[in-house]
Amino acid sequence: MKRPPWWAWFSLMGLEIPCAAMAWAFAVSQSHLVVVSSPWLYQFLFVAVWCVNMLDRVLKVFRGDPAVHTDECLMFARRHCFVICLLIAVAAVTGLWIMFFQLGVVIFEFALLPGVFSILFLFFSTNPYRRGGISPGFGLGAFFASVAFATGAGIPAYFYGSLGGGWGSQLSTSTWYLAALVVLGMFSRERWNEEEREKEGEDSVARDMVALVWMGVIVIYVVFCLAAAAQEYTADAWIYYGLAMAGAFMFVLDRLKKNMPPLMLHTLSWVALIFPMVLSGLLAQASS
Repeated sequence: MKRPPWWAWFSLMGLEIPCAAMAWAFAVSQSHLVVVSSPWLYQFLFVAVWCVNMLDRVLKVFRGDPAVHTDECLMFARRHCFVICLLIAVAAVTGLWIMFFQLGVVIFEFALLPGVFSILFLFFSTNPYRRGGISPGFGLGAFFASVAFATGAGIPAYFYGSLGGGWGSQLSTSTWYLAALVVLGMFSRERWNEEEREKEGEDSVARDMVALVWMGVIVIYVVFCLAAAAQEYTADAWIYYGLAMAGAFMFVLDRLKKNMPPLMLHTLSWVALIFPMVLSGLLAQASS
């Protein structure tokens, strides 16, 4: 059996969630279209989501499920069992201490949506009676929906959030929670069952659907790049350029995924998402 690569830690420990959360919060904090009163608040919230995701992933490994796709990573997880459990404990204690002793009572209002996502994630990923598996787009859908609806960031904020400081002043919180759950429902389950997944035709259709989704993301954000570039604040244009770049990278990776090991594809997909956000945030900061 081959020795697991060092970047197996990235997939096994779920490091993509806190990295993407920090990159997104940093980029949004440089924008003038939305007002984020406390960007660190949402990063702390994703510590809790990360702990839930990481714990579920590690438990799958120890049960023998193909949580990280390869036998090499299974051996890697069992060999470093003590270190992994120690990191989980430290992350969980740190996250809970920050949320309940540093952020105050207001945490419960903002933690509701990530909490719902965490519960649904565990249900869809561990329910033995489900017909289909968890969708690869679940993580991306949950991440973007929870951050967007919590911070007031996203395309509707271009119209509603420039003066009001977020979506909360436009619609009630419960309305946005309901809308977020609808978005989550679109990403949470695969549209085919396990038997159909084995058919080559269905798999081809699934890959084409993923490509179409990311193509749509690219088109939408490029349009808003041009719109933001025409505004007074040039820093906002860089935010949308970063999102469009992330969509383009995802589209390219989707075309190349047949020639990549699953773990490498998983890692590169999140790197392709995080790098453009950090780059766009730095460019926005430099131009403002």
